[in-house]
Amino acid sequence: MADDPERLVTDALRAQATSTNAGFAVPVPIADEGHAHLPVWWVLGLALLLGLAAGTVAAVITLS
Repeated sequence: MADDPERLVTDALRAQATSTNAGFAVPVPIADEGHAHLPVWWVLGLALLLGLAAGTVAAVITLS
């Protein structure tokens, strides 16, 4: 084995690349969740209500 650090790194990377399946992974199916959209609508609705409330407070402060 050579003492050259670049050669050692090259050999190690080559050994790692040949010992694995070279990046080809088996795809894993992801379960489809039917209720995943409900929390998004709740968050959007709450953001809308908070925005309206903040706008109302800003309008009352500005106009008074």
